[in-house]
Parts: sequence; structure tokens; C-alpha cells
Amino acid sequence: MSAKSDLFTRLQYLNAAVNLPTLIDNGINITEHNGVANLLRKGLGIVAFNILEDFIKDKSLESLNTLSNSGLAFDNLTSFLQDSAIIGALNALAFRSNMLKKESSDWRTLIQEETLKIHSTSREMYEISKYSLVYAGSNISANEIADLLKAFGMSGGWGLMKEVSDGIGGGLPDLAQAYKNAASRRHNAAHTASFQYDYVWIANIKNEILTIAAALDILLTARCRQVNSNLIKKIEEHDIRSALNYRFLEPKNTTYRETTSIGGRSKKNWPSLQNAITTIKPNLVTRNEFLIILDSSRRIEDWFV
Repeated sequence: MSAKSDLFTRLQYLNAAVNLPTLIDNGINITEHNGVANLLRKGLGIVAFNILEDFIKDKSLESLNTLSNSGLAFDNLTSFLQDSAIIGALNALAFRSNMLKKESSDWRTLIQEETLKIHSTSREMYEISKYSLVYAGSNISANEIADLLKAFGMSGGWGLMKEVSDGIGGGLPDLAQAYKNAASRRHNAAHTASFQYDYVWIANIKNEILTIAAALDILLTARCRQVNSNLIKKIEEHDIRSALNYRFLEPKNTTYRETTSIGGRSKKNWPSLQNAITTIKPNLVTRNEFLIILDSSRRIEDWFV
């Protein structure tokens, strides 16, 4: 399964859980029901953040594998990624192996397998270790996500992700702050017994996860497309914004309007969403586009790369 398909399966379960009546307080009084509801919200908040972290790790690995298999020379990677593939991976492996050792797990095999990948960076055919990026600690920091984009030669970090979000109907005013808030709540839910996890936070977190994941997926996929189109060019020499082209399917009455801008002129009206996706999706790479599915509020609810 892909990073995105795993994400959507988990978001389906998350959405069903969020709508359970047991998560909603009955009034403002201190009652057994409200106490249980808060415990459940805290647990769900932790899981929700882990869902996003897992997607980031999985998408990072997919993208690193694309680079490894592309035939792009190691020297044509960004200096940051070259360093990350060596010293970054070593540091992350030291951290992970210490954790495994404390758990009496097999840390030796991890080191042996991943150091072979680190060594491969000295050869023409290389494989970048997944531990090169977003594995520095127990959780992924906001800075690590900016560094992930930097490793792929994209400057701007969260600001660039906000540009993508605005272009696809993400609807979040500040992606970085949304991520930091979710991380902080996850930490407090896990480590502070008295922490009150507001239902509004858990009700909104699916859309926050969806928007952040979509922006990251589109950016990394766009960069990998550019790499595969020109193996001579250094990765940072590509203009990422030239690869950010969108096609939208927007519901109207009983049809879906196909447009190239949100609310723009319809290219075609489709009676079936699935037929539209099936027809449009195979041409996305050749058109250098991404397909965005909007809801009735013109907010992203799905995307295809």
C-alpha cells in the first residue's frame, strides 16, 4: 500500500471514532461521562498525531526510494540530503538502536542493514536509508518537515506548503502552527494526567492532517517527477512552482465540474465522480498535474498524483 492509501484507511477510522457520542461532554459539570470522554479524546488525539507522523515517514521513504532508483547521481542531490544520507542516518540509527537495546530488541540487524545503505552512497548505485530524514527523535518536529523539503531542494519550508494548501483548497490559515499545536496536545495528552483535550480540537484534526499530508505529498511527488524528467540536472535547480498544476473536481448539484482553478470555468461536467477520476488520473503525469477532489465548501477532501 502507498503512504496515501494507508493514511486514508486510518483517517476513515479516525473520522468514525470522532463522531462517537461518548467523546462529547454532557454539559460543563465534572461527571463520570465527561471524565471518560476526555480520556478517550486524549487517546484519540495521540493516535491522530501518530497517523500524520506515519504518513510523513512513509512519504519520505517513498520519495527517497524514487531518488535511489532514478539513476540520479549522488552528487546531484542537495548537499543537505547528501549529508543527511550519511551523518543524519548515523545519528538517527544511534538513537533508534539505543531504544531497541533498552527494549532487548534486535538492534544489531538494524545497524548492519542500514549501514550498508550508508556505504552505498559512495558508489554509482546507491540506496538512501529511510533514517536519513524525519527520524531524529521519538516524534517528528516541525523543523524536520521543513528540512525534508530542504533535502529535496525546496526552500520556504512551511511557507511553501501553505502556498500549495491555498492552491488546493486546504483552508488552514497556518499549517506550521496547526502542526505544532497538534504536537503539543499530543505531548500533553500523553504526559499530563489533568490535561483537558477539547472536542473541537479532535473534531478539526482530520482536516488538518488531510491538508498537511496533501501539501507534502504534492510537493515531494512534484519534485520526484522533475528528477525523473532530467537526470543530469541538480535536484535544486528545478523550479518547483512550475510543477504545481492542478485539476479540480467540484460537486455541483448531481454532477462534478472539472476545472483548472477552484470555482473556475467548467471544462466538463461529470455525472459520476469515479468515472471522472478513472478518466483523468492516467493523464496526470503527462499533463504535469495533480487531481484535487473538493467538497461542497470547496475544500480538499481527496487528491491524486
